[in-house]
Amino acid sequence: MGRLTRKLTRNALGARDAREEGLRRALGGLRRGDQRQLYLGLALSALAYLSRTKPRRQLLYRKTVPVGSAIVVQHREKGDPHIEVIKP
Repeated sequence: MGRLTRKLTRNALGARDAREEGLRRALGGLRRGDQRQLYLGLALSALAYLSRTKPRRQLLYRKTVPVGSAIVVQHREKGDPHIEVIKP
């Protein structure tokens, strides 16, 4: 999770991790028979899992490009990016 998401989770839920808080709420709702807490806990755990499994972005190339030129990035095989700068 990002810094902002962690901060919002900590302020709103009082926990450091949405997965941890979701598990705590789900088990508490199951123990007390409170469906609202159970479903909220499962939803928090699912959102934490989905945000953890999304692919991470990686910066391949950084350069200021003059007006009128273009950058072509070809990624044909794993670990083999090809960067071509086309200038007018």
